Amino acid sequence: MSFPGDRIHATVCKPRLELFRNKIKEHVVYSIQNFIVKLNNGKVKTTPHKYKLNFYTKTVVAVLPIETFSFNPFEFRPFHELEKNGSTDGNLLFDYIGDVVGKDEIKGLITRIGDETKRITFQLEDLEQCLLL
Repeated sequence: MSFPGDRIHATVCKPRLELFRNKIKEHVVYSIQNFIVKLNNGKVKTTPHKYKLNFYTKTVVAVLPIETFSFNPFEFRPFHELEKNGSTDGNLLFDYIGDVVGKDEIKGLITRIGDETKRITFQLEDLEQCLLL
């Protein structure tokens, strides 16, 4: 369930990227007009929100005073949830506090569309006692 002030994923396609590159910054609150709403059913979900926003040429972005909303840029989850959801919902991103205690060697990969990329696997250790809720 989403409430006013929840995070929502927004996408800017490459041809319009230059229109918004210098207008949008992290940790800033915006009023946004003229956008397209789509289902958030892509490969990677940066938020659990049901919908996502797509910006286009007529999208207008204006800064609002940050005091307008309570602001917490993190969505911490406990370690056991990372372990439980890692294989079932590997496309949902969330924040975690822990130590990297091991890693594999960097491996080259070819994506589904033929691009070359790299991947590294980390071994994490829970620091749940550091998590402040």
